[in-house]
Amino acid sequence: MKNRKFSYFQSHIDLAHMYWKKHVKEGAIIVDATCGNGHDSYFLANECLSSGHLFCIDLQKEAISSTKNLLSTLCETKRENITLIEGSHASFDARLTGCDLFVYNLGYLPGETKHITTMVDTTLESVKNALNRLNKGGLISITCYPGHEEGKREESALLSFFSKLCPSEYMHVHSRFMNRNSSPSLLLVYKSL
Repeated sequence: MKNRKFSYFQSHIDLAHMYWKKHVKEGAIIVDATCGNGHDSYFLANECLSSGHLFCIDLQKEAISSTKNLLSTLCETKRENITLIEGSHASFDARLTGCDLFVYNLGYLPGETKHITTMVDTTLESVKNALNRLNKGGLISITCYPGHEEGKREESALLSFFSKLCPSEYMHVHSRFMNRNSSPSLLLVYKSL
């Protein structure tokens, strides 16, 4: 949903959705590495996935259950191309190779305890693994939440890590509201062709 007060600029979610829809092509392999309550997974399946496959990963059983319930409202044809995986995003399933889009929505599971969050070490391990499994022309989309301490550390560590990647192989952009330091931000990393 767009922020009505400042509708000239898109929110991090609207911006991410725009990039995902533009990026995903026929037969794409998509990974929602932190599926949470399933809203990103639902958007990816409903708006982006015409063929190919969507893998939805989360460490928490509650997140997988919420995502499964939300995805159950999709038509059977879409559901056949979705796999739910309960596990850490740090080490990917062997089936996850030749991927076109990785989506991360960091932080904690909305509606659950805020004591269980994504962590700097596992997030960095995960994005390094994602880079190795990403096709040329592939995209990594990361929503960061610097409004809590671990989220702030994650965003800083990710920006530092991606800024050191070879510029002829990767491009990255960071979108945030400059006068709202604790607002969510969107980090996009593109692997050159």
